[in-house]
Amino acid sequence: MKTLSLALAGLLGISSVWAADNTEQPAKLLQKKSATATSKPGTLIEASSNDDTLDGHSAQPDTSPLPGQEKRLMASNTTQPSTDEKKKDEATAQSGEKAPGRNKPVPVAEKETVFKEMVVTGEVEPDTHYTSPSTRVTREQIERQNAQTTEEVLKYQPSLQIRQRYVGDPNGVLGIRGADMFSTARNMVYADGLPLHNFLQATFNGAPRWSLVGPNEIDAVDIVYGPFSAEYSGNSIGGVINIKTRMPRKQEFYVESSVFIQPFKIYGPDSGTFIGDRQYVAYGNRFQDKLTVYLAYNRLEAQSHPMSYFIDNSGLHDAPGGTPVNGGIRTPDTRGTPSIIYGDTGPEKVNTNLFKVKLGYDINSELQTIFTAAYEDRTRNGNSVQNFLTNASGQPFWGGPTPTCNSPSTCAVPGNASLNGTRFDVVQSGFGGNQDKRETLNLGLQLRGALNPNWNIDSTISYFDVLKDTRATAFFNANDPTNNGSGQIQDFKKFNWLNYDLKLSTPALFGNEKISLLGGYHFDLYTLSFRQYALTDYNTLTRGALQANRNNDGQTSTHAVFAQSAYRFLPDWDLTVGARQEWWSAMNGVVGSTSVPDREVSALSPKVSLGYEPGPWKVRYSFGRAHRFPVIAELFQSLSTPTSVLTANALLKPENGVHHNFMVEYRLQKGYIRVNAFRDDIKDAIQQVQRASGVLTSSAFQNIDQTSTTGVELIFDQRRILGSKFDFSFNGTWMNAKVDKGGLVVFTDPTGANANFNLDGKQRIRLPHWRANFFATYNATEAWDISLAGRYTSDSFNDLDNKDHVNNVFGAQSDFFFMDFKTNYRYKFQNGLKSRFSFGITNLNNDKAWVFHPYPQRTYLVEAAFSY
Repeated sequence: MKTLSLALAGLLGISSVWAADNTEQPAKLLQKKSATATSKPGTLIEASSNDDTLDGHSAQPDTSPLPGQEKRLMASNTTQPSTDEKKKDEATAQSGEKAPGRNKPVPVAEKETVFKEMVVTGEVEPDTHYTSPSTRVTREQIERQNAQTTEEVLKYQPSLQIRQRYVGDPNGVLGIRGADMFSTARNMVYADGLPLHNFLQATFNGAPRWSLVGPNEIDAVDIVYGPFSAEYSGNSIGGVINIKTRMPRKQEFYVESSVFIQPFKIYGPDSGTFIGDRQYVAYGNRFQDKLTVYLAYNRLEAQSHPMSYFIDNSGLHDAPGGTPVNGGIRTPDTRGTPSIIYGDTGPEKVNTNLFKVKLGYDINSELQTIFTAAYEDRTRNGNSVQNFLTNASGQPFWGGPTPTCNSPSTCAVPGNASLNGTRFDVVQSGFGGNQDKRETLNLGLQLRGALNPNWNIDSTISYFDVLKDTRATAFFNANDPTNNGSGQIQDFKKFNWLNYDLKLSTPALFGNEKISLLGGYHFDLYTLSFRQYALTDYNTLTRGALQANRNNDGQTSTHAVFAQSAYRFLPDWDLTVGARQEWWSAMNGVVGSTSVPDREVSALSPKVSLGYEPGPWKVRYSFGRAHRFPVIAELFQSLSTPTSVLTANALLKPENGVHHNFMVEYRLQKGYIRVNAFRDDIKDAIQQVQRASGVLTSSAFQNIDQTSTTGVELIFDQRRILGSKFDFSFNGTWMNAKVDKGGLVVFTDPTGANANFNLDGKQRIRLPHWRANFFATYNATEAWDISLAGRYTSDSFNDLDNKDHVNNVFGAQSDFFFMDFKTNYRYKFQNGLKSRFSFGITNLNNDKAWVFHPYPQRTYLVEAAFSY
C-alpha cells in the first residue's frame, strides 16, 4: 500500500515534470529554420483538415510525418482550446510571435484546422522515440485493411508477425525482429499508456490482451523497434507497440457491423464453413470545453476452423491385431516420420463483450487527465471435437489410454487400432472438449500535458485484474459410451498487475536550448495464484481434488529510474545518452506446492544514439544494452494437459543483451525510403526447451548461453506515386537468428529414441529468414478506394534440433504468401449521416499454410459503418 500511495502521489501531486512520450526530443531544442521542410526530431507537422473519413478522423496528410517527428502541443488529439485561446493563437501565428504560455509560434496549418473544425489538429502526434526506428499505422490505413481485431492492424508492418490463428484468437502472440512469437516477454504493448502486454504468462498463452481495445477506437499505432530508449525496460528487446485511441472533440455517434465467412478444408472430415460477426457502438461528447466522455461497446462472435489434429507419429507398425478402423489419414509429420491423423479438435467458438468508458478533464488548455475503465467478458469452447475413425460396424472408435512411449522398446508396442493392416495408437482422452470463461477489469488514470512553458508530464497508473479465469478440459468425448464426466480445470485465482510510470521532460535544460532531458520512474507488481483441480463432472464443472504439483504462486516487482538527454552540438548533428537502472525481485514463489527462495537482481542499461540529418537524409546509429527479467510463468507456473507437461524454472537468469541499429533514410515528397541494419547479441536467453516429443510432450524453461540475430530491413512508402491516385508501401526483412552457444540438450524424439543434440550453431525456432509485405491503394474517387496487399514469410524451424524439414503439414512453421483485398465506399447523406460500406477478402489466393496450427483460408468480409 505504501508503494501504491507513493505512485498516486506522483501521479496527482508532482509539480515539476518530464515530457510525455510524444515530446521525447523537445521541439524547441530541435526546431529547424524551416519547420515543415525537414523531418528531424522536433519538426512540426502540418495538420490535415480533411474530414472525409467516416468517423471524423482526418486522413493522413500528404506530407506524411516520418517516425521521429513530433508536435509541441501536448495531448493535441484530446485537448480542445477555448474560443478566446484560438483567436489569440491565430493572431500570434500570423504575426510570428510566440503564443502565450508556449515555446514557439503556432503553425499556420494547425491554425487553419483549429478554426475550421474547432479542434487542435486532425492528426495524432507521432511517437518520438527518435533513438529507435519506428513506423506508424493511421486510422485511414486501418480502414483499408480487413481488420476485425486490434492485432490485425499490425499485420503489414516490417519485421513483425502475429500468430492469429483465427479472428478472435486469444493466443495472438506477437513477434518483432529477433523476438520469436513465443518470446512474448520481449515485446511491449500499450494503449494510451496502459500496458496490454501479459507478463504473467509466456509462450502461446502470453499474448497481449488485444481485446481490451476495439479496433474502431484506434487513432494511430506506433511500432518502435528495439531497446534503444531508456524509458522502456528490457522487455522492449523486440519492440514496443503504442496504441493511441481517440477522444471526441464534439458530440458523435458511431456504429459498425461486419460478417466474415471462411470455407475451410485440409484433412478430409475437417471441412466446413465457419462464420463470425462483430458489432461496435460508440458515443462521445465534450461538455463546456472541459469534460470529454467516450463510451464504447465491442462485441465479437467468431467460429474458428479446427485448430489441432490428433496424430500418432511415434512410429507405425505392420502387425496383426488391433481394432480395424476406417477414416485415418496417412501423412508424414514435420520430421518425416510416417504418421496417421485420426481426428481434430473441431471449431472453437469465441464470444467477447468489451465495455469501455473514458473520461477526460482539461485542468487547463495544455494539461489533461484521462480515466479509463474497460470490462471484458469472454467465453471460448471447443466441444465439437471430431473423430475420423469408425469400426467395422460404422460406430466411432474412441481408442484407449495414453500409451507409454519414452523409448524405442515401449514405442514399438503395436497400437490399439489397425488401418489396412497398419497398427497405431488412438488416445481416448484427446477427444474431450474444453471450455474457457474469463472476466477482466482494466483501470487507468493518466495525467498528461504541459505544467508550464518548460516542463511537461506524462504520468500513468494502471491496474489489471482477472476477476475470473477458468479453463476446463474433459477427458472423454460426450459421445463416448465410456464417458464418466471426468476432466480437469485450471483456475487463475489471482491474476493481476499494477503499473505506474512517471515521465518528466524539459526542452531546454537550465535554459540551454541545445540540451533536452527526459527522465522518470517506473514501478510494476505482478501477482499470480494458480490451481489445477480434477473434475468429477465436466458438464457441471464439479470440482474434485486439487492436483498434486500443479499449485503455482508468485510475485515479481520492478523499480526503475531512467534519464535520457539529447544534445544538438551542430546544426545537423545530435547525440543522445541515457541509462536505465532497475531493481527486480521475485518473491512468494511456489512451484508445484514447493516454496522457492526469494530473489533480487539489479541491472544498469546504458543507451547511446548519434544522428546526422542533412537535408532530406537521416543517418542514425543507436546502441542499447537491455536486461530482460524472467516473468512469473517462466519462474513459477508448471502446467499439464492430457498430452503435454510444461515445467517452470525458478532459477532462471535475466537475459542480458547488446543491441545495435544503423539507419539510413531518404525523404521523398509524400513518402520515404529507409534501410535498417540491426544486430542483437543476447546472453542467457530464456527459451522453452522441449525434452520429449510424441504422444506426450515435455518441456521446461532454461537459459541459452549465447544467441545472436543479424538483420537488414528495407522500407519504401510513397503516397500518390508520380502524382497518380496510387499509394504504395513495401517492406522486406532478411534475418539470421541463431544459437551461438547452447550446449547439449537431452531429448527424446517421437519414436522414443534418445536424440540428444548440441544446440550450438542451430537456427532459432519460429524466426524466418525472409519477410515481406506490400500494400497498394487506388484512390478511385474521394469516396471510393480499392486496396490490394500481400504478406510473405519464409518457413522456419519448430524444433530446436532443426530436424523438422517437412513443410505444409500439421506442426510445421511453413512459408506462406497471403493476398488480401478490400474496397471501401463512403457516402454522406443530406442529414449529415456518414456511411462506409466495405467488402474484403483475406487470403485471396487461398494459400494453405501452417503456424504449427493451420492458418485461416480464404475469408470473405462484409462491413457497414455509420457515424453522426
